[in-house]
Amino acid sequence: MIVTARINDLDDIEKKTNTNQSTGESRDSGVVRLQLFNPSEVVECRVSPDLWDSMGGGTDLKTLIDKKAEFKIQHTERSFAGDGGKHISFSGWNLLGVPSLESKPTNK
Repeated sequence: MIVTARINDLDDIEKKTNTNQSTGESRDSGVVRLQLFNPSEVVECRVSPDLWDSMGGGTDLKTLIDKKAEFKIQHTERSFAGDGGKHISFSGWNLLGVPSLESKPTNK
């Protein structure tokens, strides 16, 4: 889904470091809070490690602070059996890409 939103403040961009328990490998990912318009709402979106790395560790998101842009987000719901058969479920929003601030051509 493409939404019109903005990042209000630098504090709305957070780096998260996750460690794979099996391999001990650490990877950075992120979380960004977007203020949506029409209807107005704030959603917290996860940023995958691959997307986070491609954005220079969130640097591209910082250029969007206090600017309206179109963000591509997706709602995800997952449920599975974890270690020892324990039921785990979660839902939330994922950021799928960083919008460009380039102006779009206008049709006359």
